Amino acid sequence: MIRRALTLVVALMLLVPALAEAKNAHTKRTGNRVPSAQLAATGSGAMTVVGRMSVYGAIPEWGSLVVLDRAGDAEAHLAGQPLQFSRGRVRVVRVRQAAGLLFVKGSNLTVTVLGVDLSFSIAGNGRAKLLGTGVYRLNSDPEKAWARTWFNVVPSSSARRRSAERCAQCSPPAVPRR
Repeated sequence: MIRRALTLVVALMLLVPALAEAKNAHTKRTGNRVPSAQLAATGSGAMTVVGRMSVYGAIPEWGSLVVLDRAGDAEAHLAGQPLQFSRGRVRVVRVRQAAGLLFVKGSNLTVTVLGVDLSFSIAGNGRAKLLGTGVYRLNSDPEKAWARTWFNVVPSSSARRRSAERCAQCSPPAVPRR
């Protein structure tokens, strides 16, 4: 009994500093990033996401894809090949017979995918609309059926609270105006 308790104390003494250092390293790497929401969706129909997003998913059969890039910083790849955006104020990619793995990221995107047996993971902030049949999970909420209404893709309240606490600790005090 005493031996187990001592072993547990020694393990905690070694583990706590390691976890603290890992947290500090993570904070240094990520800086003051805004927390992201996680959306996982599977189903058939039309899926549209809008906002600052990273979109990764599979279009197993011929589908349709439209990506609008309003900020000019988006990257898009389908089946391992980079997609070429049109030139202009709003850059656009359209693929009528899309199939394969899709990866899109950008700071002001609209991604619309139509297809059968779609499976996507999305990280970021914005909103989404899922038309057709399927299920989705936002953050750690329970699974829901696809609906015809827009819903917000935002981090959980606990993630926002943790970010606010971290930023309050690292922000410099306000300088009064003269």
